[in-house]
Amino acid sequence: MKVFFDVDGVLIDGWHADEARRKPWDATIEADLCVDRSAFQLLFFGTPGNRSASPMFECVTGHRDLKQALAAILPQAGYNGCVDAFVRYWFEKDSRINSEVFKIVRELRERGGAETFVATGQEHHRAAYLWNELGFASHFDRLFYSAELGVPKKDMRFFEAINGALGIEPGERPLFFDDQPEIVELANRAGWDAVTFTSVLDVQQHPRLRYLWT
Repeated sequence: MKVFFDVDGVLIDGWHADEARRKPWDATIEADLCVDRSAFQLLFFGTPGNRSASPMFECVTGHRDLKQALAAILPQAGYNGCVDAFVRYWFEKDSRINSEVFKIVRELRERGGAETFVATGQEHHRAAYLWNELGFASHFDRLFYSAELGVPKKDMRFFEAINGALGIEPGERPLFFDDQPEIVELANRAGWDAVTFTSVLDVQQHPRLRYLWT
């Protein structure tokens, strides 16, 4: 059995589709780095409903390097320091691992014999950070991310590319846990068995996994 997990909102307890559950990595960025938080959000992430025109969208689809994009906009938000230091600050602040989910991942691999994967919208630098420095490589067979595949996660081609890479058959229906309902719907259309994630119980109580904990 193949089981996929999203990063932000599932494996990492930070950004979440539900605004009430978000833990912003940049909450203290003004005090810490003298960065105008509102200006940075607007310049780099764009406005709601128009995210595809933002520098971040170019990065997460593999069309622009994160550090180069940040170097172009950070001075406009009041930051004149080293871009590498800013990136390190961002990644470290945005690394609240959901230990309960990681425990489930270990149990799936050790007791359930499952293959575990990550399917996420990321640019190259953070994907490498997650895999190498946060230790995702020890828990998952592979990390699939949007910049590597060249398409956003909210695109059917994202899931079709993974199906092709792993030779997933139409009836295999890999499990997938993601916090965004629209992504879950898209994955289901791609032939996956996707579930909107709200807590670790969504994994433990899934009908295809419940036997591991009974």
